[in-house]
Amino acid sequence: MASEKPLLSIVAPAFNEQEVLPAFHAELSKTLDQLNSEYDLEVIYVDDGSRDDTPLVLQSLAQEDPRVHYVLLSRNFGHQAALTAGLVHARGDIVISMDSDLQHPPPVILSLLEKWKEGYQVVLTIREDDETISWFKKTSSKLFYRVLQRMSGMEIRPAAADFRLLTRKALDVFLKMPERNRFIRGMIHWLGFPSAEVHFKAAPRFAGKSKYTLVKMIRFARDGLLSFSRVPLHAALLLAGFLIGLSFLFSLGVWTFRLGNDENRWMILAMICSFHICGVGIWGAMLAISEYLSRIHEQILGRPLYVVRNSSFENNLAALRERENNATRHAA
Repeated sequence: MASEKPLLSIVAPAFNEQEVLPAFHAELSKTLDQLNSEYDLEVIYVDDGSRDDTPLVLQSLAQEDPRVHYVLLSRNFGHQAALTAGLVHARGDIVISMDSDLQHPPPVILSLLEKWKEGYQVVLTIREDDETISWFKKTSSKLFYRVLQRMSGMEIRPAAADFRLLTRKALDVFLKMPERNRFIRGMIHWLGFPSAEVHFKAAPRFAGKSKYTLVKMIRFARDGLLSFSRVPLHAALLLAGFLIGLSFLFSLGVWTFRLGNDENRWMILAMICSFHICGVGIWGAMLAISEYLSRIHEQILGRPLYVVRNSSFENNLAALRERENNATRHAA
């Protein structure tokens, strides 16, 4: 007889987290044990091409805890792709995504579920101010989200995290979105489903260091901005037009007034300045155009967002087929 309890899926990407994962799963299990009577449970860990023993730790957890499944990607595809892989494999009626570094406290899951019971399709988490975060990261994050709100018209909170609850209905719509350069926070906001917020305080890192380097932060911000706004493209084209016009007026002014006695000297100077001004404008426009064209090119290629090297889902299916074949042979 099929269970009448809703299935709750927990999705947690991991990248080089061998030291943290056992402690994270122990804390997560304490919370999930409180939900056994209300929900069927599954935990899906996604290894994003780790270079340490993270895959071995995940396989060990799956052997020890029947609720655990793992998906091992063939290489590092990035946090947003790994998170998408976990969401694709999630079978739950309610799906909660969170990081596996213990900075997303598992007890907050209970608060997310309370909001879901109130009828919300999406429940977001808002990270309270953390004194351990550097001034540069706080300031740059606030500036980025302010610019994104201005350019896209979407009210995405600066402290929003990838720790959220989605109902099956919201998740199914999200999974139909084919973007390769994914900014999931913006994509979830774009869905427009009724949402609620839960505040939490991030815990200090249990071990290791943050995987979000400055380069990754810049790429993340770039993906968010270019995915939800055409303002950078329009601004670059307008700037190029303005600078080209300015260079033309400058050259015309020098030619008309013929400053100084040495006309050739001034004309050469005017031409050099004009070329430089035009070059800056054209370079800026081409840079913006190339960014949008590269995204169109990647989208048209149609390559998969990630590649699965191995997963417990495949292993379980293979084992089931083997049992069925053995049963058939014995029956014969």
